[in-house]
Amino acid sequence: MQPNAKGLPVVNLSLERVASMLVFAVVVLGGMALVGITLLGRQRMRELAVKERIALIEKGLVPSPEVDPARFESLLGLRRATNPSAARYQSAGVIVMGLGAALGVLLAFTARLPAIGVGVGGGIAILGLAAFVNGTLLSGDQTSTRDS
Repeated sequence: MQPNAKGLPVVNLSLERVASMLVFAVVVLGGMALVGITLLGRQRMRELAVKERIALIEKGLVPSPEVDPARFESLLGLRRATNPSAARYQSAGVIVMGLGAALGVLLAFTARLPAIGVGVGGGIAILGLAAFVNGTLLSGDQTSTRDS
């Protein structure tokens, strides 16, 4: 391009590059549309469930507890209370395992030495696995609050 030229620079776009950008754009927009449709469907199902529950109450009937079994069980005390410390350990373990796997892939492809990537990333992933197992063991230690 000439130094004194005005306007936009000329970009050499090949048909291959344009097609790949078009495919990428379609995939991204399709994914966003799919998420939107899924959210609308869930919203509609929830709305219908609420309307059904209101209709039962207006008729003088008691809605069955099976409509929301998790809430029903928590009200009766059938479910164990979750240990917040265990949940944190499990979440941190999953995050560190993902970090280790990502670091392993990054190092393997960047250094072009897969052994280094597997060694460093695998070591970090094993630390994450240890945290996850620790959280799982902590969640099993807590006794139920309901008397048997």
